[in-house]
Amino acid sequence: MIITTFENEYLKRTTKISGGFALAIALHIGVVGLYIWVTHNQQWDELLPPPSVVMEISIESQAEQLTEANIGQLQELSVASQAHEAPSEEKIIPSLAINEQAEVQVAKAVSTKRTAEVKKQKHEKQAVEQKQATDSKANDAPVTSDAAAPLQTQKIAAEFNSQSQSVDNAKRLWEAQVLGKLNKYKRFPEDAVRRGRVGQSTVTFTVDPQGFLLGSDLVSSSGTRSLDREALQVLSRAAPLPEPPAEILINGRVTVRIPIDFTLNEK
Repeated sequence: MIITTFENEYLKRTTKISGGFALAIALHIGVVGLYIWVTHNQQWDELLPPPSVVMEISIESQAEQLTEANIGQLQELSVASQAHEAPSEEKIIPSLAINEQAEVQVAKAVSTKRTAEVKKQKHEKQAVEQKQATDSKANDAPVTSDAAAPLQTQKIAAEFNSQSQSVDNAKRLWEAQVLGKLNKYKRFPEDAVRRGRVGQSTVTFTVDPQGFLLGSDLVSSSGTRSLDREALQVLSRAAPLPEPPAEILINGRVTVRIPIDFTLNEK
């Protein structure tokens, strides 16, 4: 009985130990199997090509099916597309450059115009100031010989005019004296009295400084011969005439022109 109990306990203990060993062995086998499986999967993944490679192989296989004509058409389309895009880019780029250059030129033009206006205003201001300074100096400067020359000329002209006026006055006065003496010696012709003829005869004559007659002539007729003859004869009859003033003599003689009137109340 005791032996049976001991055997049972021994069997139980042996069974537990054996089960532990078996479990440990199973766990080791599971770990080793799991390691082998994981390692085997990694190696298999490394052997397989990546998806991109597969896609490239697929694309290349499809590209091989294209004909050379299709490839040429695709190339022509690509070149045409690039040629179409290139001018558009070239048009856009120069347009921007032109606009910027235009703005720069406008700015330069405005700046140049303003500078020119400032210089012009400055030049005009300097010219005005210079003119004012010149006028001021001219007013303050003493009278020079050049400035005195016009004054001297005016003075001489004034003196000449005064002398001319004096000569004219002296001549008119002397002519009045001569005409008075001629009227004193004048005779009215009888034939003119009978016919009632009147008129004016104009004569010109020349006398020396003593008033002696040097020559005479009829300038304008009265319309009656007897009256014209008397106008010339009275000059000789009244000689010598009043002596002419020295200031009216030219080369020692003077020539005058005098009208002689014949009226009925003088007969």
